[in-house]
Amino acid sequence: MEIIVRAKDIELTPHLENYTRKKFSSIKRFIPKLIEKEEEDKEKLGKDVSRVLMEIEIERLTSGQRKGDIYRTEVHLTFPGKKIRAEETAELVKEAVDRTKDDLERQVKKFKEKKDDLQKKGGMEAKRRR
Repeated sequence: MEIIVRAKDIELTPHLENYTRKKFSSIKRFIPKLIEKEEEDKEKLGKDVSRVLMEIEIERLTSGQRKGDIYRTEVHLTFPGKKIRAEETAELVKEAVDRTKDDLERQVKKFKEKKDDLQKKGGMEAKRRR
């Protein structure tokens, strides 16, 4: 899984980039089959084949009437057949990253459960036809 971290109107320090990568790399556990296929393709073809791409953008918004900064984190997770997007804002950068990760995790779990249920349903249909 390729993770790209970008910053807009804020300095992307190594600490912030590492924190963000560490938080979002936990999403891998919900899509292990796609990650395994990606690794197999890399071994077979001998080149980098990216099936799962996560783009993370951290941005500082200018606050209109409020004092202080507001931070926005937006994530696009792309894998074959599906694109998932999550966005959150908060007064602290790490809080925005954490909220976005939680939202993305919830959406990925929902997608995975739906996909697994469809697979089980298909297996049950095949058994009934015998």
